Amino acid sequence: MQANDPPRRLGFGVFEVDLRERQLTKRGLRIRLQEQPFQVLAMLLERPGEVVTRDELRNRLWPNTIVEFDHGLNKAISKIREVLGDSVESPRFVETVARRGYRFLAGVAVIDSPDRQREPTPSAPTTANDTAPVDRTDAGAPSKQALRPYIWSLVFGLALVLAASLFWVLYSKNESAPWQSCQWKTFPATLRRITSPMA
Repeated sequence: MQANDPPRRLGFGVFEVDLRERQLTKRGLRIRLQEQPFQVLAMLLERPGEVVTRDELRNRLWPNTIVEFDHGLNKAISKIREVLGDSVESPRFVETVARRGYRFLAGVAVIDSPDRQREPTPSAPTTANDTAPVDRTDAGAPSKQALRPYIWSLVFGLALVLAASLFWVLYSKNESAPWQSCQWKTFPATLRRITSPMA
């Protein structure tokens, strides 16, 4: 690739964008993204960390229309967030800059070689959001959903141990307690006496 050639492939998080083929992939699997949302994403990726204004987006992607611009841009941004798993409230990728435009938050890398090695884009500023992990499941850590049954089992087991300990402390000194006189021969009768309602 010559120095003045624009990059063909860019990567961010678990995503990769092929600008020439107009393809978005996640971990090698292609994600369908319509033409206008893809072009908006490409513009944001060209200048990570910088605000791309609504006027710039209109001039480049909607040059001959005014009425459909707002609806088209809002729909495109919404679609980009949907496929990236992003949100307006806590964005990891696309941030709305009120009354100005949009900013791409994550670090973007130029992918030069076929073996998918990445070279960071020098112009991409480092922000706190760049260092945040994009997808915690990539690191091999179990998800919260997977850990939930184990956590409940642990809580249930601790509750049983606590109940048994409390039971033992309360009744171990009570000599008249029915189970103090339990013997294996009289166990059924003793069990009936324990469980029968008190007169």
